[in-house]
Amino acid sequence: MIHLFRKLRQKLIKENRVSKYLAYAVGEILLVVIGIILALQFSNWNQKRAETKKEIWYLDNIANDMFNQKDGLLNLKEYYTETLTTAKNILLDFKQSMSYTSIDSLSLKINKLMRSDSYPNIDNTYRELLSSGQVSLIENDSLVLNIIDFYLYTDEIENVFKVNQSQVFYGEVYKTLNKYSEIDLFEFVEDENLLFKDEEVQQYILKELEKPKNRLELTNALKNKIVITTDYLENVNESLKLVDKMINEIDNEIDILLD
Repeated sequence: MIHLFRKLRQKLIKENRVSKYLAYAVGEILLVVIGIILALQFSNWNQKRAETKKEIWYLDNIANDMFNQKDGLLNLKEYYTETLTTAKNILLDFKQSMSYTSIDSLSLKINKLMRSDSYPNIDNTYRELLSSGQVSLIENDSLVLNIIDFYLYTDEIENVFKVNQSQVFYGEVYKTLNKYSEIDLFEFVEDENLLFKDEEVQQYILKELEKPKNRLELTNALKNKIVITTDYLENVNESLKLVDKMINEIDNEIDILLD
C-alpha cells in the first residue's frame, strides 16, 4: 500500500498537478490517522480484555476463598453447638444432685470441651491483590468496599478468637478441665491398648470433686466455656450470613463481566 501511494505521489509531482497532490496528501494523512486510531483502539480493547480477564480471576478466587471459609465456619458451628449442649447438660446433671460424682462418664464429657479451634480467616487472594497493587482492576467501587469491609471484619473476629483462646480458655478454663478429667485418646489412636481407663484415677477425681472448692472451680470453668462458646457461635453465625452475601455479590459481578 505504501509503495502504491509513493508511485502515485511521484506521478502527480511530475505532472505538476499540485492541487490533486495536496488532496492526495490530505487523504494519505487521514488514512494514516485512521490507521493509528484503529490500532490504538484495538490495543486498548486488548488491554481492557486482559484487565477484565484478570479482574474475573481475582474475583473468582476471592469467592473460592470465601467458599472454603464457609466450609470451615460450618464445621465450627457444628462443633460449638455440640460443645454448648455437652457443657449445659453437665451443669443440668450437676444441678439435680449438686454433685459431680453421680454424673455418668464425666471425664469423657469434659474431654469434649477441651478442644479449641481458630477462626478460619482465608484471605490469600485478597492479600495477593493488595500486595500487587491491582485493587483498581475491580471497577465496581461498591463491591471493592464490601470486600475490604468483609476482610476487616474477619481480621477483627480472628483476633477476638485468639485473645479468648490465649487469655480465657487456655489461661483459665483448660487448666481446670484438664485437672478433673483423664485424657481420652479415642479419636486419635486405633490401638485399643491405649484406650484404657485408670479406675483409681477416676475415683480420685470424683473424690476431689466432692470438695466445695473444687466443685466451684469446675462449675465456673463450665460456665466460662459456655460464655466463650456462645460468643464464638454468634460470631460464626454472623460470619456465615456475611460470607453468603459476599459470594452472591461477587458471582453477580462475574456474570456481568462475562456478558
